[in-house]
Amino acid sequence: MALDMAEAAVAQALWPAGPVSFRASLPATAMAIEGATLITVLRHGAVQGRPFVYRGRQDDPLSELGWKQMAAVIVASPPFAAIASSPLQRCQAFAQHLAERHGLPLHVSPAFQEMAFGEWEGLTPEQATQRHPAEHAVFRASAGTVAAPGGENLVEVRQRVRAGWEAWLADARGGQRLLVTHAGVMRALLIELLGLPASHIYRIALPEAAHFQVSLLAGEAPILLSLNSSCEAT
Repeated sequence: MALDMAEAAVAQALWPAGPVSFRASLPATAMAIEGATLITVLRHGAVQGRPFVYRGRQDDPLSELGWKQMAAVIVASPPFAAIASSPLQRCQAFAQHLAERHGLPLHVSPAFQEMAFGEWEGLTPEQATQRHPAEHAVFRASAGTVAAPGGENLVEVRQRVRAGWEAWLADARGGQRLLVTHAGVMRALLIELLGLPASHIYRIALPEAAHFQVSLLAGEAPILLSLNSSCEAT
């Protein structure tokens, strides 16, 4: 995915010359675990489309603020050895720029796309209620276990996300990795990795450029190292 002129100008303004100056933000004890792979999972930043809609597979690009929000997370993170991304441009444009700038491998997988909202894509919750009042009420009450008309439910999202995650990390033997994705994928991962109850997963705030870091070590349970640590961009 090539950057358009506006995106390229924003990226150049964020990182005008030379490599990004990474600052390790993880506890030294966590980073020192021999053989552990540490993954930062980053949600995309603000986009140019309508706010507060079921965006799903709608492919809106990042706004200038979105680029800055994501860059603020990256410059406060450890250096990465590999990057994965959703194919939607609000994720892939940033991931591809970062990978190309640092000569890192980039794995783009549809497994890391946002939940599909079917007939409600691009609609606000209020508009979805007007269109399908009964279905939307059930959807909201089910915490995602019931799909939007023509969309995916949370069980389906969890299945594809877990398969994509395991495939990407099959060769992991330590080091740092970055996944650029969506709030729905992040919630699916928190359920799968930590055993959080699906009924409570929407109680976790995942705003624009939200991120968490998890440590994976063979034979051990995954460890959540941080969630939504403070990084601001204006």
